[in-house]
Amino acid sequence: MLFNSSIFAVFIALLLPLYAILPASRPRKLLLLVASYLFYANWDWRYLSLLLISTAIDYHAGKRLARTDRLGARRGWLFASLFTNLGFLGVFKYGNFFIELAEPIWSSLGIVPIRFPGNIPVGISFYTFQTMSYTIDIYRKKTSPCGCLLDFALYVSFFAQLVAGPIVRSTQFLPQIVSMKQLRMGNVSSGTHRFLLGLFKKVAIADNVGLFVDTIFQAPGGYGAITLWGGAFAFVLQVYCDFSAYSDMAVGIGRAFGIKLPENFKNPYLARSITEFWQRWHISLSTWLRDYLFIPLGGSRKGLSRTYANLFITMFLGGLWHGAALTYVVWGGLHGLILMLERILGIGTSVRDENRGGFFGVVRGIITVSIHAVGLVIFRSADLPTAWQYITRMVTAWESLGGEQMALGWTGALILLCTGQYFIERHGIDRPLWIEMPAAVQGAALAMLLYLTAWFQADKVAFIYFQF
Repeated sequence: MLFNSSIFAVFIALLLPLYAILPASRPRKLLLLVASYLFYANWDWRYLSLLLISTAIDYHAGKRLARTDRLGARRGWLFASLFTNLGFLGVFKYGNFFIELAEPIWSSLGIVPIRFPGNIPVGISFYTFQTMSYTIDIYRKKTSPCGCLLDFALYVSFFAQLVAGPIVRSTQFLPQIVSMKQLRMGNVSSGTHRFLLGLFKKVAIADNVGLFVDTIFQAPGGYGAITLWGGAFAFVLQVYCDFSAYSDMAVGIGRAFGIKLPENFKNPYLARSITEFWQRWHISLSTWLRDYLFIPLGGSRKGLSRTYANLFITMFLGGLWHGAALTYVVWGGLHGLILMLERILGIGTSVRDENRGGFFGVVRGIITVSIHAVGLVIFRSADLPTAWQYITRMVTAWESLGGEQMALGWTGALILLCTGQYFIERHGIDRPLWIEMPAAVQGAALAMLLYLTAWFQADKVAFIYFQF
């Protein structure tokens, strides 16, 4: 069920008034849970069982972890949680990938391996990470187990962010739903604005840019360097407007029900280094990898060599998290190498760095976006040979082969996006100020967003991160 579909419009139009008329907190939570399961089952009802199994095991493991101090028992329950969640990921997301990698072995032995049928369960990478963080935090004694199965099940399956994040920690979500309050018109208004902003970014920008991107990436050998750079920058624009749009829509839906979901992006194209980029991009994943992978590996506490190795391993596995393909693995490894190099050279700028302006700051920003664009060429390409051809021609094919005008147009749109992010951050524009505006202004702005969304709408396209 896509957020940008008519069936979702009917779904949310029925859910909001039903929620509003329920008299107490528990029925409201039960309604949201049932709605979330229906939302997920709409993709493929068979995979709903994985979500239910993960919920049951992690809820039970959390309660048992809190009841014992015996190290062996605690490790056993933590292992049960990790084995279940990582096992689901390994089988349903990576099973065929590892079978294909071992193809020479099967051939030499005369074995025809069995492949897993069907598509990857939507959202499996997100909700498994979410539930694992819960049991790990209890194991570390950083939080207490949830005492209500209904609350925990809603935490795992809340439809707003179930299939593409943001990845929510239990300490962020569970305290908010202890008592689910009635709808407030201010929350509904603010949430609707945020949802429509995301809908506009997805339908009017990302999907239309995607038409150009698909054309370029299907046959990069037929285009010159200018067009290929334009295609890479267009994908930078597309993937941001697509993924941040989903996060905007998720945050807006949560806000309408009085639930605050974490922000997943913080003007990432203002970054002055790849280190800073990961402090601004897909924040819920980057902080998850930091807290549950990089730091447990030793972080930066065990010497420089170990720090560099930990950075590379974290980003390598972060690339593998995105999917079972060598392109994602190489993309993650490339980011790991760049983070290592920036740490060595001491150029990893913090988001809080005040010395961001000036000529050199702008140059660093352009270099960062360009490195990100080249990495996304690997990320977006069908395979590594295609990615290599694309990148090679970006450097060598300066003959004119057509497509330059469209490429320059989308590059200009990316520049406008970066400029807009600059003014948002520079002047501290706060989106919740929306609810303080006069009703007439809110109505006019919402109507304009709807009109522009309908005007620019391309064919309905699934969000890019649904495949992960």
